[in-house]
Amino acid sequence: RPGGPRPNHRLMMKHTTSELLRRGATEVVGIDVEADRIEKATLRAIPAATFECFDGVRLPYDGGSFDGAFVNEVLEHVTDEQQALQDIYRVLRPGGYLVVISPNRWFPFEGHAVNIAVAKYKFRFGPVPLVPWMPERLTRKWTLARNYWPHELTSQVRNAGFAILEKGFIWPVLEQYPWLPSRLIAAYQNHIYQIDHMPGLRRFGVSTLLVAVRPSSDRAGEAERSRGGQGCVGPAGSGKSDGQ
Repeated sequence: RPGGPRPNHRLMMKHTTSELLRRGATEVVGIDVEADRIEKATLRAIPAATFECFDGVRLPYDGGSFDGAFVNEVLEHVTDEQQALQDIYRVLRPGGYLVVISPNRWFPFEGHAVNIAVAKYKFRFGPVPLVPWMPERLTRKWTLARNYWPHELTSQVRNAGFAILEKGFIWPVLEQYPWLPSRLIAAYQNHIYQIDHMPGLRRFGVSTLLVAVRPSSDRAGEAERSRGGQGCVGPAGSGKSDGQ
């Protein structure tokens, strides 16, 4: 929710927990399909946080169980985006918030790495320039995850029944680009806030950020979808991507 969660709210998160607890949530549930990640997170023994492995298909929770969900660089990996989003919709209470962060195709580098097979050899490398700007029918066999144009991600979330509240972009901090000159990285990091707020340029952020809400009634959700979900355009992200 814009401005942070309200106290005494229960939040379901994928991969990130500590920050919302710090900002007032009283309970956070982290989920993942990989058991080793869940084991490592559990060993951190974060108070008021639990971590659970699931099958990647259906969330093991009753309807209306959560006040919010944070889906950070996850949607691009699932088999069926609509099935995943509709299941999140199911477990959120009416009025519950959804925050989605996924790769932005305006960003000119493929950050998930690219796989290319030559004869019997396979090569993986990245970040790779210009791949997100190429037709997906040509690049899908090389890439490990999807990239979305901002309007595509917005449509995915809206079509699952959510009302869009805010849309922004997140800029990278370039910790995964060691081949760039260190002085260039330092200069960029010193001016990232200004870049983030430059009209036109800000759309080239590494990820798109959406804040959405499950409407208080299904009728409200249908009305939002029919009018196109014209929410306000909020500020972009801090430039950081993820952290447990």
